[in-house]
Amino acid sequence: MSSLAAQLAQTSSLNASLLVDRSRRKATLSYLFTGREADQHDIEAIHALGVNSLIHLSSIHPGLAKYEELLFSDRAKDTDRTLLPTEEAAELNKTLEEFLWLLSPYLLEPPTGKIIEWLVRRFRVHEFNVEAVLSLFLPYHESPHFAKLVTILSIKPNSTWSFLIPYKSAAQNVPRVSLVTEMLKNTDLARFVTSLLPTSLKKGVANPVLIAFNAATLHDFIKRSKSLTEGTVAYLVPALLDPLQQKAKKLSKDAVIGSYILLASLSQKCQMSPAALKISVNSMTVCAHVVRGEQYISALIAVCQPQPILDEFSGSTLKALLKLPQFKEDLVAESTWVGIEKVLSPLVRGLIQNLQNSTAVTLLEGIISMKLPPHSVIEISTASLLSISIKHDADNQGLLVSRRLLSLIQQVHPEIFGKSVDEVCGQDESVKEAVEQLLISLSMPSTVAEQGNAQESIDMILASANADAKVRSAAVKGLLKSISDKSVSAIEDIDNIRSTLIARVQDTNVEVLEALYEHPEAITPIFASSPKEYLSSLSTTMTSQNKLKRNLVRLHLGYLASSFAAEADASTQKEIFHQILFPFLLFSKSRQKTTELVWDVIDSILLQLSGGVIAEWLSGCPAFVNAGKVTEDVNDDVDSMNQLNHSIAEKIAQNIIGSEHFTINVDSVIGKLSDSRSYVKLLSHLIALSLIKTLSGESQIEVAQRVLSLMNLDELAGIDDLSQEHLTLNSTDDISLGKYIITKPSSKTTLSWLQISIITAISSIPAPSDVVFDWITETTPVDEDKAHLYISLMRSIYQLANASTTVPVISTTILQILFVTLKGDALAFLAGIWSTGSNDTVKDSQGISLLHAAAFLEAHIQEDDGVDFQTILPALLVALQSNDTQICQGALACISRVRILAEHNFSSVYRFDTIYGENDRALQYLDQEDFKHYLNALVEHRDHFANDPSYLKVFHAEHLGRTKVDKKKDIEYKHRITCYLLSHINALSSETVQIALLKSIAMITNTVKIQILLPTLQALVETASKVHPNDISSVASEEFTTRILSCLDSFAASCLNETEEAWVTFTKLIRVYLCAGAPLPAQQALVHSFENGLFTSLNQQRKITLCELLLEVGAQDSSAQSLSRHVLATILMDVPLIIHLLESLTPARTTSSPRATKRVKTTEIPEDMLPRLSLLVEILGTKSLPGSLDLITHLLDTLSKVVQTLPPTQADVSYIEQLLMSAIESAASKVKEAPNLSPTVIRLDILVEVIRVSGNPQTFQQALLLIANLARLAPDSVLYNVMPVFTFMGSNVFHRDDSYSFKVVQQTIEGIVPVMVSSLKEAHSQPLDLYIASREFLRVFTDAANHIPRHRRNNFFAHLVDVLGPRDFSAAVCMLLLEKSASRVIRQTPEEIQNSLSLPISVFQRITHELQAYTATEILNECQRIVTHILDSKSTEAIFLDTTPDGDHSVSSATILRRRVQALIVFIGFAYKSKASIEGGSISNVIAQLIRLATLSGGNSADTKMEEISEVARSSLNRLLSAMSVVNFMQAVETMLDSGDVKVQAGALELLAKRLPDVSAKARPGVSTSVISILTSIKHLTTTQKDGQVIVHAFHALESIASTICPGEESLLTELVPFTLSGTKDSNLAKSALAALAPMSVKLGPRIIPFFRNIISQSITILRGVDNELFGNAFAILDGLLSTIPTFWGSGEVTQVALLYIDQSSSDSKHMGTALNSLAKSLAKRAPAKVLLPTLLEMWQSLQSSRQMSKISAYFEVVTRALQHADRATVLSHLRASFKIFLEALDIVRVDEKAQSSVIAAFKELTVKLNEAAFKPLFRRLFDWAFVEDPADNARKTTFGALYITFLDFFKGLMVPYMSFLLAPFCDILASFATSDLDDFGLWSTVVQTLTQTLNYDDGAFWRDDKLRQLSVPLTSQIAVCVKPHFVDGKQDLQDCLTAVVENVVDETILKTVNLNILMHTRSEDSRARITALAVSQALWRSNGGKLMGFVTETATFIAECGEDENDMVVKESFKLKDAVESVAGKIDGL
Repeated sequence: MSSLAAQLAQTSSLNASLLVDRSRRKATLSYLFTGREADQHDIEAIHALGVNSLIHLSSIHPGLAKYEELLFSDRAKDTDRTLLPTEEAAELNKTLEEFLWLLSPYLLEPPTGKIIEWLVRRFRVHEFNVEAVLSLFLPYHESPHFAKLVTILSIKPNSTWSFLIPYKSAAQNVPRVSLVTEMLKNTDLARFVTSLLPTSLKKGVANPVLIAFNAATLHDFIKRSKSLTEGTVAYLVPALLDPLQQKAKKLSKDAVIGSYILLASLSQKCQMSPAALKISVNSMTVCAHVVRGEQYISALIAVCQPQPILDEFSGSTLKALLKLPQFKEDLVAESTWVGIEKVLSPLVRGLIQNLQNSTAVTLLEGIISMKLPPHSVIEISTASLLSISIKHDADNQGLLVSRRLLSLIQQVHPEIFGKSVDEVCGQDESVKEAVEQLLISLSMPSTVAEQGNAQESIDMILASANADAKVRSAAVKGLLKSISDKSVSAIEDIDNIRSTLIARVQDTNVEVLEALYEHPEAITPIFASSPKEYLSSLSTTMTSQNKLKRNLVRLHLGYLASSFAAEADASTQKEIFHQILFPFLLFSKSRQKTTELVWDVIDSILLQLSGGVIAEWLSGCPAFVNAGKVTEDVNDDVDSMNQLNHSIAEKIAQNIIGSEHFTINVDSVIGKLSDSRSYVKLLSHLIALSLIKTLSGESQIEVAQRVLSLMNLDELAGIDDLSQEHLTLNSTDDISLGKYIITKPSSKTTLSWLQISIITAISSIPAPSDVVFDWITETTPVDEDKAHLYISLMRSIYQLANASTTVPVISTTILQILFVTLKGDALAFLAGIWSTGSNDTVKDSQGISLLHAAAFLEAHIQEDDGVDFQTILPALLVALQSNDTQICQGALACISRVRILAEHNFSSVYRFDTIYGENDRALQYLDQEDFKHYLNALVEHRDHFANDPSYLKVFHAEHLGRTKVDKKKDIEYKHRITCYLLSHINALSSETVQIALLKSIAMITNTVKIQILLPTLQALVETASKVHPNDISSVASEEFTTRILSCLDSFAASCLNETEEAWVTFTKLIRVYLCAGAPLPAQQALVHSFENGLFTSLNQQRKITLCELLLEVGAQDSSAQSLSRHVLATILMDVPLIIHLLESLTPARTTSSPRATKRVKTTEIPEDMLPRLSLLVEILGTKSLPGSLDLITHLLDTLSKVVQTLPPTQADVSYIEQLLMSAIESAASKVKEAPNLSPTVIRLDILVEVIRVSGNPQTFQQALLLIANLARLAPDSVLYNVMPVFTFMGSNVFHRDDSYSFKVVQQTIEGIVPVMVSSLKEAHSQPLDLYIASREFLRVFTDAANHIPRHRRNNFFAHLVDVLGPRDFSAAVCMLLLEKSASRVIRQTPEEIQNSLSLPISVFQRITHELQAYTATEILNECQRIVTHILDSKSTEAIFLDTTPDGDHSVSSATILRRRVQALIVFIGFAYKSKASIEGGSISNVIAQLIRLATLSGGNSADTKMEEISEVARSSLNRLLSAMSVVNFMQAVETMLDSGDVKVQAGALELLAKRLPDVSAKARPGVSTSVISILTSIKHLTTTQKDGQVIVHAFHALESIASTICPGEESLLTELVPFTLSGTKDSNLAKSALAALAPMSVKLGPRIIPFFRNIISQSITILRGVDNELFGNAFAILDGLLSTIPTFWGSGEVTQVALLYIDQSSSDSKHMGTALNSLAKSLAKRAPAKVLLPTLLEMWQSLQSSRQMSKISAYFEVVTRALQHADRATVLSHLRASFKIFLEALDIVRVDEKAQSSVIAAFKELTVKLNEAAFKPLFRRLFDWAFVEDPADNARKTTFGALYITFLDFFKGLMVPYMSFLLAPFCDILASFATSDLDDFGLWSTVVQTLTQTLNYDDGAFWRDDKLRQLSVPLTSQIAVCVKPHFVDGKQDLQDCLTAVVENVVDETILKTVNLNILMHTRSEDSRARITALAVSQALWRSNGGKLMGFVTETATFIAECGEDENDMVVKESFKLKDAVESVAGKIDGL
């Protein structure tokens, strides 16, 4: 740059950017807004935003408030910092920097943004305070806020911040990567960033964002720096330490953690000096209390690890460390970190120098006790502590602490301790002795001995556990020496000493053991005092190590042999043998020498000890060992050891067999089979194998079973099946498998081979010869029977072999050996597997067993040995029913082979009579032909068996079931097969097989079943009878019991009838299995048998015996009663049997004297008779009995005997009586036809007697019910006893208030009353005669009404009427119930009447509607009869309600009767509810009766007056009619209209009017016929009736009919229109007539056309009248006619309505106005437009001449609506006439604003109907009318403007192009106003508003610059016009217009012209003009300042001039204008 340029730059104004050409000035810089938006907000608005935001933030941070005066006051608002002196500018900069720092925590808050906007706009901080602003924003460099700021920053090139220029251009934020990259390049930037946090900490404004920014940015900076120079470190370290060096209260946890991280990063990057590192560590430690301990320690390690290790930490660091809580725990937790030694080493040195501090000592102990502390740290600790401990001048406290710590190190780290000791001694020989003394003292407790020898023993005990073997050896020697001369009891602390010495037994150091066993005489008593503890420890020592050193073994066993064993008792010697010696008796390659050593010791022991367990087990064994010394050959070595092992095992086995303790020793061997020690387990297996091979008989089987069970093998696995080892299994003497013991003693294969050898040996055990085996039996683990035990053993071997699928060769070999052992019994053995193998033990082998069986049979086929296998067939049938397909297929295969064998000649039967073992139940055998036939049938159905496991049952039912077509031969064959199968079931011992076979023959019915199975049944019953009933289920399974009992079917009855043995067994079975606690399935099986023919098949004597037995069982055990009752209830159906049982159990009547009034006990009854009788009658009373009169008679006789014989106090007597009555009822109900019996056959007197003497309510209630039920069978007997029955009911039952008693009464009535009614009807056929005859009978009930509970009365009498017969007796009952309350009812109110008559009303309303009508008629007939009797006292006609006094004796009989009539009529009115149409016209009869009573006359005397009766009749008639159904009601109305009574007719019509509208639309057509009839009647009434009230009601009826009219009713209704229309002219009838005419005008439609004009004329006449009540209906009529017949409206009718609207529109009535508007809308919408529009146009002439504005306004309102609804074609056809009228009207209405609005609104509607082609000529004509025809007529112009404005409001931009007509005239008009030629404000305002709206609505098509240029001058000249007094209101209009002009102008020349012309008015002489010009200019600048930016200078000039104006208002407005300009352009003071 040249010097001149530099000078110019220095002297240039800082505001130079604002002084450029206004047209090229850039947009305002803003933080919040974009450039264009910023221009819209002036400095005032920004200031207000800033102040409000500061106030908001000050509430959060009060420290900000002090800056309000400095930066936000009005003075600050006017401050221009570019003009400030240097000092003030510096002060401002300082203030701004401090203020910005205070804002840093709140930058993201919305108020802060507004404050920064103020600082940018006012103080230009983005330009003058860049670094301060960046200090605020840089921590937010990745936020949008930073991106916004950087776009306005003033950044100079080549400055520190020049790297931001690209981000400024792109308006992007700065990523951290870019910022760090620049920091690496720019040291100044790095220093700046580094200083931010320290600076904020000093100012107290640090915030989380800044802390996070500092940590993240500096971390990246350090990490990415390739190396850090000293200069960089120089400013980094202080900055990093600064957050750590704050005062305690100001420490920030986040800042501290951030510094920790940065210091760690810095330490990784560069090496710090020791001093700097110490300072850093100290700073970190001092503030460590604000962070978690693990955070501090991790950071400390990270800082120290890369640096050279420090000698020690500073004192202040140590002091701070020791104050940290939980520091030791945290340090220990972090001890695994790499580099921990860099912290611990200096820490330990410092801590050792502070041993007097307990915290330091605790911390040291924690460091020493760490799991894996650095060795160097322990070495330093040891060396330092040793130097302190051996100092002579050390204080006692330090010495003690150091020794304690050294002792801890020695215990925890003995190797490091020893190494350190050696190093110390090696470095300085002079301290060696002191160190050794120290070591000795360390091995002992550090306390001084105060207890003599006891303390010395304790020391020795502790030293014996020392890590140093020498120390342990010396301690053991010393300990033994201390107790050598003492007895065990004299030794103190013997337990601890013994435990210590026993613990040394496990020592692995020879020297220690030698010291232990050196003095056996001292140690032996100690060990002998707890031999088990010693031997346990010794056993652990010898077996815990795989290869124990031989010299150690020798030491242990030498002592054991020479000393301990000799002193031991027998139990201890046993422990020595089993725990110590036994594990070492077996030879193997790995333990050969050790075993030889053990045997040598044993030999020596045996030489010394005689007897005992060792000799018992091992006698003779050492000789084998001595004789079998091995050779050097390896093979010979293995073989000899194998032979030796087997010899030893065999000898031990022989010793065990021959010992006295055989059982104990065997238990010991078997127990060792599961030992965890491999050698023990192997030797015990060898011994067990030898035992199994050596033993015989039951002992052999038992031992084998126990061995096999303990091995617990599910399968054989873990061996190589492909080897040839299995060949050795066939030889019992082969011992080659023992070689695995020699070579692989710990291998699983070795154990597996031994187990296989044992299994093979077990398989070879032969079956005992002295036992006949039942192979098909079920075995259990607890079986002790020899045979069962052997079977179970063989089955287990078989299952194990089959389960071992992984070793097929081995398993096959075992099976071969097994089958060889079993020989011929193999098939029976296999049958036991598949038939009884459903348990888990051999379940998996069932299918395989059948395959083996098939192979067995196949072998016999090949041999052709003639064996008959029919004994095995039942077992195959069991398999045939299996759900397992494999089993089923295997069974079929076996059956097929048996069938093949059956083709051969039989020579023997397989296991003849021994297949099921020794059994006394003989088997039945089939001959060969039957057998072959049966097998062939089975084979033929093999497919069915294969697919359906349950088919065997079906097969047997079909194959063995007898049919009618069977021949004798077939029957015999089936019989033999059945017997064959049953004999096997009988002989079997396996319940499983028995169940399966019983299931297979379940569907076979044969007498032989029970005969053959009787032994099984007897055995079952015999066994079950010996146990408690609850334990019967343990005798046999539930299924077996159920199956065997199911054989007692109907075919078993013959056997039971004929065979006494069978019957005895059966009765015993009943006693056993029907008692309480017996299994339920068995009981159900028995019950099923009884129910399915067994009982019915028994003879009579057996039946009686069985029933008596069941009764006995049930009576003896109450818990069994339910089952006994169930059985008896099922089987007791035979009447003779029941009668027999009753006679046998009924107590005998011993006297024939008359029955007493009270029952007394007359005879002694057996004790068990009553329970049995009770059970019998309970069964009879609860079941359905056959309908037998004989049975009924005997039951009644039994009841009689019970009543007379048993005392009522005896228990259950009442219960028996009730049950007997229930039985009688049950039997009686089954007698369908009522026989003609005499009263003595069924003696109801017995029941009466029960009622008389019983004190139990249930009993006599049941007796009542029974009498009612028996009335059907013995009616004469009932009639004979009816009065006593009802007498009892009245006295005992009616008053009872319970449901059951009420039900009893009902049922009694149901049973007895029909008998009485039938008798009455037979005697009296006429209703009245029947009523009179039954009166006394009915009064029994009605008189008792008050005694019946109130809430039951209604139901009682309703039920009584139902039973009596509603048609015959409902009227009589109702009248009798009313009889006594008549006098009260006639004086009551309706509510009281309803309550009083509730009972008869309820009775009446319970019957059907038809019967209600009949009953009502009967009651009204009675009323007529009574009325006749009243009028004629001599009348002989009978009446039902006679003159019996009702309690009022002071009145005459006529009065009583009259009251009863009134009450009856009232009752009809309240009770009768006609719901539907009733056939026969009954309802009409009721109405006729009521009408007849209502029209009664006559009676002169007081007693015979009929007025009260007539009045009551009329009231009831009205009530009845109002409650009727629609049909009945309409019929009644017809009837009433025909009555001729005016009142009745009027009432009927009124009821019709009220009720007909409520009829549903669905029901209304149903009464159309009645309506037509009623209309006919109304028509007749209107012509004949003169009573006005009737006519009014007729009109009301017509209104209802018309409103609900249905098809077919129109003609008659139309005929009534003239009458109705005439009624509208009568003032008294007009209202009703109009109300009727209104719906007619709508509903009749075209039928009303003949009366159309008259109706309209009359309606108009009424509406022009004064009676407001008639207006509503009149309007409704007109509206209805418009709706129904709009096409018939002509010009005259339209004219009438239109004139009505025009004339009445000015009415004050709101309701009238609303109705008129509605009528006008309806007229415009519905009247034809072709009629309506011409008619309205014709009306104009008369209105034009009147000049009444209100009418003209109303006229055009109608026109508006008409045009709105008219179609376009009609409008166009009348367009010329319409337009002419509008022009005329516009001339007229310009004097009235409202009228003008109406005309303009109508004209707008006309315009809407036009297209542009039609509208444009009209507009031109309208323009001519306003501007051409009379140019001087300004009113037309004003009107035109108002019209055009309306068009603009509606059509918007569509009307703007029409301004082409108006632009020139408008400009002329404005010019005229400017020259004062015009002075009409209305015209001026219209013109200005029109221009404004067109400018606003224009889309740029019309108002282009040329037209705007034309308009601008005249428009700006109006400023002088609008200051005129009457133009004041136009200022705003002019201002809006000019604003719209400027908004549309594009040309700057026009803008300049407009601006200048406006401003020129500021030089007007008129101050008002100046003020107006300034106001207009201000508005323009505020709304369009951006467009006027180029005219700032010229505007400023005028502002300056006005600012000096003499008028204060002008000056004020100039300031406002100045503010407006400055809000856009900035300061203009210097312009």
